[in-house]
Amino acid sequence: MLKFFRKIRQNLLSESNTTKPALPAGRYFKYAVGHLFLMIMCIFLSCNTSNKKSKASKVMSDTNHVSQDNLSPNKRWMNAINTKDLEVLKALYVNDVYGLSPNGIDFTNRDTLISIVANNNFVVKDVNTIQRIKANRKYDYEIGSFKNATNGLMKYAVIWDTSHETEKRVLEFLAEADDFSLDLKPIHAQRDKWIKLCNSHNATNLINNLYSQNTMYYNHRPIVIGREDLITNYAYMNNADYKLALHPIIIEPVSKNIVYEIGQCKGSYNGKYILIWQKTGEGWQILFDSNI
Repeated sequence: MLKFFRKIRQNLLSESNTTKPALPAGRYFKYAVGHLFLMIMCIFLSCNTSNKKSKASKVMSDTNHVSQDNLSPNKRWMNAINTKDLEVLKALYVNDVYGLSPNGIDFTNRDTLISIVANNNFVVKDVNTIQRIKANRKYDYEIGSFKNATNGLMKYAVIWDTSHETEKRVLEFLAEADDFSLDLKPIHAQRDKWIKLCNSHNATNLINNLYSQNTMYYNHRPIVIGREDLITNYAYMNNADYKLALHPIIIEPVSKNIVYEIGQCKGSYNGKYILIWQKTGEGWQILFDSNI
């Protein structure tokens, strides 16, 4: 565009040198008008380009702002751990959060978790939700995975409290994952046995046969640990009218010794459940149970 107007200006100058109009003032008037027009167009184009750049910059800024605000809770969790942004991390947990692993309870409150993250160089990469299911109006169950600093695969089970403006982790179970193929038939057989024993109305027999010695049950705080306390909590199953069946929605093998399961209860209780199966010397048993 500028080349076009520059050519007009050059033509006017050339014309003034080769022609002899009757009035010399006419030549200068024609040249001045062309020069003025060229200057106006240059200013207009310059302002227009500047406005476009400004708008583009604003759009990019707004886009970045929206994308940060719209990060999933898991992505915010990952970023907060990697950057040690403890304030953001705090906002993603309830005060009395539980942290569990195949070894048992790792922490029982948010302050302990924050201290662990602050004093260790944890790295979280490629966090991924495998499946997330609404347990009820307040809680969600989720199974997912991420990689650590050495690219080792970890798999997690999380209970989310969705009643807050920012979703918060109520409980998380972490375990190292293996690359393997697992036969799930023994898990199915144990679940069928669970249903049979539950509907036999003998909670003691159910717990002693299918739950590990250090089993953990999460429903009402504090968390229940061990068979004896769980037998007390499951005493309602001794009622002759109590009936229950378990229907798995997702079964996620984690390692040769750990399997996550989320499913639907049918019968006297119709909510969702989480079971974490652990292979022990007694076969596959329930290490963790939740049905909030």
